[in-house]
Amino acid sequence: MQRPDQVYTTAPAALTAPQVAGQASGQRAAASPAAITSGPARPESPAAQPPRCATGAAQPGAARWIWMGLLAAGFFLLYHINFEQLLSVWLNNPNFSLGLAIGPLAGWLVYLHWGRLQQLPVERQALGLALLVFGVASQVLFLVCGQIQFSHMSMFVVLFGLVLWLLGWEHLKILWLPICYLVFMINPPQALYVKLTTPLQYISASLGVHLLPLFGIQAVRTATQINIQTGTQWQSLNVAEACSGIRLLTAFFALAIILAYSTNRPVWQKIVLALWALPVAIFCNGLRVSVTGVLLVTLGPQWARGSTHADVGLLMLAPALLLQWGLARLIDAVGARWFVEDPASARAAVRTAGGAGT
Repeated sequence: MQRPDQVYTTAPAALTAPQVAGQASGQRAAASPAAITSGPARPESPAAQPPRCATGAAQPGAARWIWMGLLAAGFFLLYHINFEQLLSVWLNNPNFSLGLAIGPLAGWLVYLHWGRLQQLPVERQALGLALLVFGVASQVLFLVCGQIQFSHMSMFVVLFGLVLWLLGWEHLKILWLPICYLVFMINPPQALYVKLTTPLQYISASLGVHLLPLFGIQAVRTATQINIQTGTQWQSLNVAEACSGIRLLTAFFALAIILAYSTNRPVWQKIVLALWALPVAIFCNGLRVSVTGVLLVTLGPQWARGSTHADVGLLMLAPALLLQWGLARLIDAVGARWFVEDPASARAAVRTAGGAGT
């Protein structure tokens, strides 16, 4: 007999496995806000899944670095005779020892614009391939004929061709200066070197004679020889080829280009600052000759040659940098006074001045 407090319920029928899975999926979809707004969840397509890199797989940038390494190896293999000859000159000729630093400095010029170079699009040019083939053929021809100096020049054709072929014009607009900067590591032919140093010797001797009276020393010049009066006697100071100033001129001109290129200035100011280094270096070498004459008179002839003479040349970098800095400040002052960098600011200033006047 049935009691009043006893409640009977109908037991649910047993569910099959597919029904259980479907019910669980429906519960998860109902609990998800995205499923409520977007409808029932659909299986994720393979294309929408994030890419997975296999362990040890090469990254996209690795192939580029491999190609760059192969190109660099091929370039040094093609020009290994040139680099051996240049290295011998850098180590044995003090006038061209600057060549050891030119490569790292050119790399630093590239580093200054590395971020911009990475953002530029790659637009390969067929003209670059033509330049590359021409440069390689010229290198082989010059080496066979024994013309090592002309062989050095083919290096620039190859570099321009590589940049234009692999990267394009936009990259070349930035990289042309670092490539051309490498010219400072190449010693000129002997005939050209003599033509450059001979007039520099005369200019240095003439400047030295005119600067020595500022130190209370009388002197006269005969060609490249300076005769200095010491009491009742005359001592000779010969402005030799090594004293022509070609080393100081090359070093300071290369340094001035680095300084001008690394500043945020208009192009015309960079050109002016770089070219200003030429007269500054010539003047400082004449000052070096006069200081050598002062040392000869006051301390003796041994102070006018040897390592002391070379140290005086290094000290001349200080007034050269001072003159370079002075021109930069002068350009800034003149530009701030006479030139307007921002036309919009100038128009706003005119409108402000007109409103104040009324």
